[in-house]
Amino acid sequence: MDTSPTNSGCLSRPIDNIFQFHKAIRKDLEYLDVESGKLNECNETLLRQFTGRFRLLWGLYRAHSNAEDDIVFPALESKETLHNVSHSYTLDHRQEEKLFEDISSALSELTQLQDYMKNANHADELIGKFANLSDCNYTVSQYNELATKLQGMCKSIRVTLDQHVIREELELWPLFDRHFSVEEQDKIVGQIIGTTGAEVLQSMLPWVTSALTQEEQNKMMDTWKQATKNTMFSEWLNEWWEGTSAATLHATTSESCISLGTDLHESLDQCDHTFKPGWKDIFRMNQNELEAEIRKVSRDSTLDPRRKAYLIQNLMTSRWIAAQQKSPQARTGDHSNGGDLLGRCPSFRGPEKQEFGCEHYKRNCKLRATCCGKLFACRFCHDKVSDHSMDRKATSEMMCMRCLKIQPVGPVCTSISCGGFSMAKYYCSICKFFDDERAVYHCPFCNLCRVGTGLGADFFHCMKCNCCLAMKLADHKCREKGLETNCPICCDDMFSSSASVKALPCGHFMHSTCFQAYTCSHYICPICSKSLGDMSVYFGMLDALLASEELPEEYRDRCQHILCNDCDKKGTAPFHWLYHKCEFCGSYNTRVIKVDSTDPNCSTSNP
Repeated sequence: MDTSPTNSGCLSRPIDNIFQFHKAIRKDLEYLDVESGKLNECNETLLRQFTGRFRLLWGLYRAHSNAEDDIVFPALESKETLHNVSHSYTLDHRQEEKLFEDISSALSELTQLQDYMKNANHADELIGKFANLSDCNYTVSQYNELATKLQGMCKSIRVTLDQHVIREELELWPLFDRHFSVEEQDKIVGQIIGTTGAEVLQSMLPWVTSALTQEEQNKMMDTWKQATKNTMFSEWLNEWWEGTSAATLHATTSESCISLGTDLHESLDQCDHTFKPGWKDIFRMNQNELEAEIRKVSRDSTLDPRRKAYLIQNLMTSRWIAAQQKSPQARTGDHSNGGDLLGRCPSFRGPEKQEFGCEHYKRNCKLRATCCGKLFACRFCHDKVSDHSMDRKATSEMMCMRCLKIQPVGPVCTSISCGGFSMAKYYCSICKFFDDERAVYHCPFCNLCRVGTGLGADFFHCMKCNCCLAMKLADHKCREKGLETNCPICCDDMFSSSASVKALPCGHFMHSTCFQAYTCSHYICPICSKSLGDMSVYFGMLDALLASEELPEEYRDRCQHILCNDCDKKGTAPFHWLYHKCEFCGSYNTRVIKVDSTDPNCSTSNP
């Protein structure tokens, strides 16, 4: 039974994609109902497949129920006219969880009986006896009885869940159309997927889309991309998702890149007089040739001014560049002959040399930088001694620090002598990241690895700010893509930084260590000048200080026009060389915009 409003001629809405999970749930419930009737055959492969399908459904149904209980239902209850509309559904989720637990216990018992019968038959074959035939028959009888009971449980949970989702679709689904705007629905969708980790999404997306039509799949992906438009979700999707939508997107992107590359190549071929710098040519140039090429670039009217400035600057510094690194062609030749690589030795975390790694990470491998071909324990070690940055995602080779073998990057060493030696407890194939001591997760919306248990556990991803925040910061002031900038104190990038970041009350960010150092002598945001916290105690001290002061006679009747940085209101304050209190909010975080000799509207008495 399909009760979808979209099938009744209504326009598609963002919240529809949450309820479309019901289609995938119904499909798997039907599978469990039908296939449970075949478990009496004592087929080991069938039981293993059935158990795997059940556990996938259980995990994803639990994630769906939690999303409804924690996000969807509270959003409904927040509307004044919709109080207590979802309480019964939350109770249903608890009862349904008990049904899943009962089936899981039955499957575990069934698997144990299957293993017992398999081992018993194997023992009989070895000793050539059938003395335990009665025991075997009793076990088979137990197995069949339990399989029949399990079939009834699967039919029961199918009926229960089917009735539950039908009620949700008939009673709750229409409420979103009447009480929530498209923007509000987009926000709810963003909150749900913002608490969903990469591993869950990898299982969830194929599971859901397999139950949808192509049109429904496209609408769902469009909604998800709209909700995550400020994030790197599309980039992650292209790298992880092998579904139709991602494949189509990848094909389109590839065609565009091929077309662009062809056009660019043809354009260069048609302009033979345009300067085309090459590594080998630059290395062989003497000073006179170098100056001649710089003049040639300067006279080239076909070059964009920014491109021209870039080429001239690089030509002028080419001697230094040549001294710092070899040409890519020469570097490739050096390493292709199997010669020694710079850094081909183990590195350790401490002076005791007990643990592999570096000052930044504990790991059992070194990475070979694609930019310079050298081996480093991590990208920070590379950047510390190089004049260029390492692209970690482009890394394709690593060196095991136990056997020193260069090999394709992966979670374990492929050398026979190492016997599957693990490179680290955590490995990310996208970031080429290893960590052997901390809890780390890959955020599909940052498309980076972050320190923490994971999305939905101790962090969530804010779709507007485009950053991972602690769960306790669910109610925060959003600033669109606020973290995609440099720290206002140290000017280092914050989005990909491994250092912790402090969210300021005004919505801006800075590194936590920078915040601690900065607030020793400042109390306003360096970007917007808002106060960085509750300054009431400090402002009270200033009140007491000014009350004890007495201005010279010539300044007592003078006023100053001020602008408050905290409440953004203009007002007046008694003349002072340093402190000016806002008459509206009581803040001293103000600045003078005009000085009057006298003003009848100004109270010249200090607080």
